[in-house]
Amino acid sequence: MTSSRWFPNLAWAWPHGGRNQLVIAAICPDEARAFAAIESWLHETDLDDATFPEHRLLAAITTRFDDRLKKHPEHARLNGLQRLNWTRSLMAMSAAKPALLQMVSAGLQLILLKGACRVALDVSEQKSRTAYDLDLLLSPSDFVSAFEILAANGWNSTRGESVLGLRGRISSVRARNFKQGRFGDIDLHQYAYHIANQSSDSDRALFDDVQPAQFYGLPVFVPSPEERLAIAIGHGGWDGHSHSDWLVDAARIVNLDGVDWDKFCKITKSRKLSGPTAIALSYLSTEVGLNIPSEVLRDVCGRTNLASPAQISAMFLAKDIGKLSSAQRVIRRGFENFHKLKHSGRDKMQDTPLFRAVTKPGSPAAVSDGVLEHQLVPDTQAKAGLLAFNVTLNVKTPLKRRRIEFELNSSTRNLCHLQAFHLRKSGDHTEVRFKGQIMLTKEDFPIVLLALPGKLVEAPDGSPEHQKYGVVSFSVLAVDFTHQR
Repeated sequence: MTSSRWFPNLAWAWPHGGRNQLVIAAICPDEARAFAAIESWLHETDLDDATFPEHRLLAAITTRFDDRLKKHPEHARLNGLQRLNWTRSLMAMSAAKPALLQMVSAGLQLILLKGACRVALDVSEQKSRTAYDLDLLLSPSDFVSAFEILAANGWNSTRGESVLGLRGRISSVRARNFKQGRFGDIDLHQYAYHIANQSSDSDRALFDDVQPAQFYGLPVFVPSPEERLAIAIGHGGWDGHSHSDWLVDAARIVNLDGVDWDKFCKITKSRKLSGPTAIALSYLSTEVGLNIPSEVLRDVCGRTNLASPAQISAMFLAKDIGKLSSAQRVIRRGFENFHKLKHSGRDKMQDTPLFRAVTKPGSPAAVSDGVLEHQLVPDTQAKAGLLAFNVTLNVKTPLKRRRIEFELNSSTRNLCHLQAFHLRKSGDHTEVRFKGQIMLTKEDFPIVLLALPGKLVEAPDGSPEHQKYGVVSFSVLAVDFTHQR
């Protein structure tokens, strides 16, 4: 196969430039070529300019060529970066371990993904595989139990919703990231793949095919080699250049764990991963030099590495966004939005409802005394049944187009989620009006309106991130709850 980098060749979406050099240095089986790649990268790159994704690859490279790199002035700093990432990974594991121990004690089946999986299979990989977060896959029933354990121990969803809010829509959640303190970081997965790649039959096969392992003394499970390779490709195929160590994971599976290629191809076809698989395998074989059977490459990539029309979207999603032109970024954004719209939504049979509104210019009434939480209906006005609500708020919006999030909660459960779309780059006073109907019991009173951040924000007030995602205070202009007969 040719490796032309021009679109629509699959190679157009491969790693380029310095990132390609680092991947070659980390996983190319030709030792001389791999070492020449890291020497070339060090010669051409100021280590001060290296990004975090590059730091992660440098950890694997330092482990591979430590002694041979001693002649380079960057050697001490490379070892320092490796120790930093290793220490940070251990601190993340230490922060997560009490929760993991509770999950194991509760009889939950913990299936490790990504970096944690690699460390569980070979503890010597700790230094070469950076993992600031821990990816756990659980069955749907175990997922709910794991969430409750995290919630009870003060772990917060980085999506920004409250514990009641997340509990109210847990059946629709594919995965959620939780944090606790400075280093605690757990990604809880109900499904191993993106929603677009889910398959109930394949999900059952994945859970039936796991194998036991030990992770820092805890009994856990890992997927089969074929599933691990497919998961690495499935996740890395979408903006994989932000964390190219998924290619290191894939290379390790191919070289050391052994792959039943027929089984792997069945998994990727059932998961609709033909595009990302073609890009990944053509790169690993043609560019890196891994030994992948020619019949597998023909089956996955075709007889040339020209992308088929069905693989074009995968190429745009896999391509390093920094290498895209303005027009190509627009196309990519279109593919992203298509996937999100096509494969999103709530389980309306189980989840609490969502009501949306669009903001409009509001009055100049002061909101300096705005609040983040307000009791709308006291328990003295409790009236169970179907209630129609009409709530008007005044908020001082930031200078960003963004979503503004709220919840209506009782003391024990989420009643609904409210979402306003602020479409103007204006910090003026903004009015939001929410309307809907909810079914209530007497135990649901009093009803409280809670303002939410767009996601968990650690940046200071006034920063761009806080403007985009921080919680927005509000004042209540009007409230009406009417019992529906």
